[in-house]
Amino acid sequence: MSDQHYYQYAFARPGCSVQAIGPGVDPRFEVEVVCDGPIAAVASRVGLDRFDVKKLQGETAEDIGWLNQVAIRHHEIVRQAAESSAVLPLRLGTVFRSRASLLAAAARCRKTVADFLHTLGDRQEWTVKLYLEKQSAEETTGHGSSPPLDHAPRADTGAEYMKRKKAQLQWRRELRAGLQEEIQVMEHQLKTGTDGCCRVRLLPASLTGRPEKMVFNAAFLIPPSRVKTWLATVGRVRESVRRRGLLLEVTGPSPPYHFCPTPEL
Repeated sequence: MSDQHYYQYAFARPGCSVQAIGPGVDPRFEVEVVCDGPIAAVASRVGLDRFDVKKLQGETAEDIGWLNQVAIRHHEIVRQAAESSAVLPLRLGTVFRSRASLLAAAARCRKTVADFLHTLGDRQEWTVKLYLEKQSAEETTGHGSSPPLDHAPRADTGAEYMKRKKAQLQWRRELRAGLQEEIQVMEHQLKTGTDGCCRVRLLPASLTGRPEKMVFNAAFLIPPSRVKTWLATVGRVRESVRRRGLLLEVTGPSPPYHFCPTPEL
């Protein structure tokens, strides 16, 4: 086929095993390893007769549906590759015109990639998210503080109204300060025994699918030998914050998405 391109998922070590991964984002072609000295590209061919690169922009509802399927397969391939090698994941939609152009790009960033894979070793990324149960948190953190304005009796005068409004604002400031202090303590505890911590942007309810507000999101880089101890710490922290109206969620292991350099391809 004259319209074949190469789609790259990640960089890995040359010994990365991909035989069991199966097809790539174009189901007609298997995932393969394209070696370049001390590094390798985890990639697969794509035919432009079925794999429309323009759809990667997600401009229409149909494109978005197609793009979601590509994203799911992309991340699954990276995850499977990470089972047998350190990996440096690449962004969705990294496409080259030929095997030669893929190898040329690999050569340009060979040292950066090789150094990262060597430093990463067998470390894994784990993610911790914290959600706020509003009512429970207010009852715990706000105990003894001034009640919100709508919980107080109706104001008879403007002065009384302003007094209660000021008390409400102070109560909310104390609530936020208490929450941030709790998060800082928790983050310090979770950093113990890890080789890296990276704050990640907070996600809205439309993406989390949860009614509770996300108030903390961070990735941690951990050697496998310390994971068991770290998860025990996570369990203790989860019980501690739950009594304060906070719900902790941990996921992993996953490829080190939040600790990777961005190679110049």
